Amino acid sequence: MKKNFLFLLALLCTAVQVGWAQSEMDTVYVSKKDHPDAAYFLPEPPDTNSVAFIDDMIQWEWGKSQRNTPRGEQASRETPWLPEIMRTVMAEVLQIDTISDEKTPALSRLLVKSYHTGNQSTVAPKETYSRKRPIVRLNEDTWGKYDSDFLRTNGSYPSGHTAFGWATALAFAEMWPELQDTILRRGVQFGENRIITGAHWQSDVNAGYLCAAASMAKAHTNPDFLKDVLAARAEYAKLKGLPAGYDPVSKADVPHGEDFLNMPVDTASYRYAADVLQFWDAKRLRDTERGHQAEEEADYSVEMMQKVFGEAMGINISPVSTPAICELIELVLNKASETADRLKPIRFRKRPFVQLGEHTTVPEDEEKEKGKSSFPSGHTNLGWSMALVMAEVAPEQQNEILRRGYQYGYNRLIAGYHWASDIEASRLLASALVARLHADLPFLQLVYRARYEFLLNATGITTVLDDQEPASSPAYLLNGIPATPDSHGIIIQNGQKFLVK
Repeated sequence: MKKNFLFLLALLCTAVQVGWAQSEMDTVYVSKKDHPDAAYFLPEPPDTNSVAFIDDMIQWEWGKSQRNTPRGEQASRETPWLPEIMRTVMAEVLQIDTISDEKTPALSRLLVKSYHTGNQSTVAPKETYSRKRPIVRLNEDTWGKYDSDFLRTNGSYPSGHTAFGWATALAFAEMWPELQDTILRRGVQFGENRIITGAHWQSDVNAGYLCAAASMAKAHTNPDFLKDVLAARAEYAKLKGLPAGYDPVSKADVPHGEDFLNMPVDTASYRYAADVLQFWDAKRLRDTERGHQAEEEADYSVEMMQKVFGEAMGINISPVSTPAICELIELVLNKASETADRLKPIRFRKRPFVQLGEHTTVPEDEEKEKGKSSFPSGHTNLGWSMALVMAEVAPEQQNEILRRGYQYGYNRLIAGYHWASDIEASRLLASALVARLHADLPFLQLVYRARYEFLLNATGITTVLDDQEPASSPAYLLNGIPATPDSHGIIIQNGQKFLVK
């Protein structure tokens, strides 16, 4: 009797776990356990005695100065911690009356699942760091209309509002690229609004953007995400009365940073002082191993990308063994270069080594680079774009890939070629670029081929099954035995691995 009871209890627990997992995936694109680990790929939040905290304090003062303005009123209205606020924001951007389960089920599904995916991406690092919010650190009252004292016990780093706002913006920019710059601008502002309300520091918001981008990269490994994007696109086209065959993807090229990023920091700004101090602080690393890495990785080439991300992925990337991955790297590099290069003359800013009369760790490049804009950072844009794409190709190594992508951008602060605020803005540009690339079918096909190559090189698969449709269920018949691929498309039978193409 006891054995039977324990057996039934085990079955019940299993059923509950399976049911919970299914219900969780009804509301997110990435399960809680599968999110990238932001505590690993991002730095710790700035300590109060650090140079980076000076920027936090400067931006805190900026935020307070915005409160009695229309922007401040917007920030206060947008404090609810619910999908409903993103329904309002995205409906305004898309110029439709509402986004609801009843009237726009496809748009609603994409919004809600993107919202929860972004929000969930910050849960673990919040618990890890338990950083004090500005209202706690500075003994202030909550200011946002819907903020409450709950914030006082909830970690400040990273910003959850920023993450769910940016995740939703990235998903909708991919859904309707024709409006990508307008959508992205609202996503950027939504995060910054948390500084205005005093709920977050600038560094919390910066981290929130990156958590969202990393988790949406992971979301792209879930087939449901692409299905939902396409369904929402079709629904929106119909809602707007557009003709059959209307293609919003072909209407938009790379994202235009001048339309959704803030202006680069001016020398008259208080924030310029923070940029200067962070320049000097990073300069201390030049004679360290980290500084030598920054010098070595000043190379902006396909070969360097193969080396940096091949090491992070744990494979050898070469035209012979991984031609699709090499093709993908070259495509992302070219698009990242195009995105950054078109913005540089529009938002010109002197580089730190020029502005301060300094030298860099790569003096041989100074002559050709001194006339080019510091904003945006091409290296940062490339490194973070590449990290997001390669994390999708090799989600098993996502944390190491994202860490290296983050470091690749910070290298440019150490080297003296870019300001800290330029680097942060460039990661937003990179996230936007990756969303735009995913709207192109050839890109998706190339990512699929690259994923297949990674699995062949990293997992020891010995046999590949040709494309085939399962007879009557999700299972394939191998040697007459039904077998269901796991989430990576791998079947193991009698110790042998099979990959379903």
